[in-house]
Amino acid sequence: MIPYFKIPVYELGPIPIDPWGTLVCVGFVLGLEMARARGVRAGLSPANVVDGLVATVLTGFVVGHLVHVLAYNQHLLEEEGVMALLRIWAGFSSFGGFVGAVLGSVLFYRARRLPYLVHADVIMYGFPFGWFFGRLGCFSVHDHIGALTSFPLAVAFPDIGTRHDLGLYEALCTLVIAITFYVTGKKERSPGFFLALWCLMYAPVRFGLDFLRNTDLARADVRWAGLTPAQWGCMLMFAVGVAGAVKLRRVAVAAGS
Repeated sequence: MIPYFKIPVYELGPIPIDPWGTLVCVGFVLGLEMARARGVRAGLSPANVVDGLVATVLTGFVVGHLVHVLAYNQHLLEEEGVMALLRIWAGFSSFGGFVGAVLGSVLFYRARRLPYLVHADVIMYGFPFGWFFGRLGCFSVHDHIGALTSFPLAVAFPDIGTRHDLGLYEALCTLVIAITFYVTGKKERSPGFFLALWCLMYAPVRFGLDFLRNTDLARADVRWAGLTPAQWGCMLMFAVGVAGAVKLRRVAVAAGS
């Protein structure tokens, strides 16, 4: 078992340096640099890649927070009113973030009248490298506490027993995806390849991991017809991945004929 730990928040003058925020920032920079480098290899303007990634991430954070409140924590609206929606730094839904990221990227590249798929695929290439550190950030603050277990990688939480820590599990799974992206990215790939690959690899993993979430603690994740909102999102994401893979296959067959 992994012993429970708590990383202190350091104060740099008026600025708090917390482990989650630090690791998320590291992930953002790494993901940005991986995407920028691939964009350069593809002959894209670095400015268009970087600006689009920033717009994508910002929109993802905003929508991710709104989904965190509206889908998972509606009690916050009763307790805090509209401020629960405006405090975008206080809570984040990953699938809400994915939806926001798609909206932000589409709006950005349409506004600049640039080809969407090639730019979005470059951004997606860098995503798992950043997401790995983001999920390590979740593990560092233990904000995804799962069910009771005797699994060797579980965390021995004080007072509530040994439990799955889903931030760690997802970080490890995302590391596998990042390595897969790096290896497959050594070849030129058709636009949309990494978008489809992410959907096909991430959705089944996340769907399964959500069954390990706790149901016995206060503020346990809401279920819709027995599934978490993320699990419903996983089914849609996987379908998008399948559709993308089929389209890529058709393009490859047509190009070879």
